[in-house]
Amino acid sequence: MKKVLIKFSFLLSLISIFSILFLPNTLVFADNSNKVYLGGDTIGLKLDTGVYIAGKYEVSTKEGKSSPWIRSDVEIGDKIEKIDYLVVNSVDDIKNCLYNTKKDSVSLTVNRKGKTIDTTINVCKTDNGSVSLGLYLKDKMLGVGTLTFINPNNKTYASLGHGIIDNKIEYGNIDGELLYSNVESIKKGVPGSPGEKRASLTNNHLGNILTNSATGVYGIVSSKSFINKHRLVEVAEPNEVKTGHAYILTVVKEQEIAKFDIEIIEVVKQNSRNIKGMKIKVTDENLLKTTGGIIQGMSGSPIIQNDKLVGAVSHVSIENPTIGYGIFAKWMLDDANNIKINN
Repeated sequence: MKKVLIKFSFLLSLISIFSILFLPNTLVFADNSNKVYLGGDTIGLKLDTGVYIAGKYEVSTKEGKSSPWIRSDVEIGDKIEKIDYLVVNSVDDIKNCLYNTKKDSVSLTVNRKGKTIDTTINVCKTDNGSVSLGLYLKDKMLGVGTLTFINPNNKTYASLGHGIIDNKIEYGNIDGELLYSNVESIKKGVPGSPGEKRASLTNNHLGNILTNSATGVYGIVSSKSFINKHRLVEVAEPNEVKTGHAYILTVVKEQEIAKFDIEIIEVVKQNSRNIKGMKIKVTDENLLKTTGGIIQGMSGSPIIQNDKLVGAVSHVSIENPTIGYGIFAKWMLDDANNIKINN
């Protein structure tokens, strides 16, 4: 089994898942409209983002430093759709075009927040003989997060409790793969320095990724054996959540889901989606000893109170990792129910 060590997690910070019953001559549908399979698993997220500009840099040439993008209409976060009128699907498409071109400039078609922009950009020959646009380009993201729940009605899952924060990835439809993940070690969080789950991603496919929204990352779970190992629970309405004792489910070793005590110290009255619905404090001595509190990779960890799923961990305080915030699970369930599934 191939493993890739990933030291990148989706950090949340303040600086910032159908049942049919058969009876004689009667077909009865079980009402699971407000129930989900409880998560807590550490998951790997592999995203195909399209080619976007992650940064700019000066190119070293034999004549000195050059900025080939200086007179071009390109910005960090732009998604490159075409180069010299050829459709771009990967960074390799751009490399191949530059390798074969003999021109001093090429045309680019970029998408900026839904607006199509055509521009040109110079092609620089570097001091080692290669060619460059002076742009840092990305077409994939790898990350580690926590599964919040699986919707039994349509096998959609919800994770993270917030959107992917990369400053370049817009909310909306997105392609990707959901993978098994193993937590190899923990970097403990301390005030001013966030901790993280150091995890490996396997090539074992769990499902796909369809949507990146303000409330989380959503998709379809395709592994029946993975779904069947989870427990069905009810999702609480926001007005059912109270201050007091609760617990979270998360992984701090390999694939072992563990239960850790927390205290809900503040509940915000909400009638619509907002990722900060409750303020929480980690009180579990074992978790504090292991992680120092809430760490990267813990986003999406389900919050349970009175045997109902009330929310998911969504943020951590950089100054005090024992303190964090949670999103109401109801908002995530609403979004999971609204995912458009192409049959």
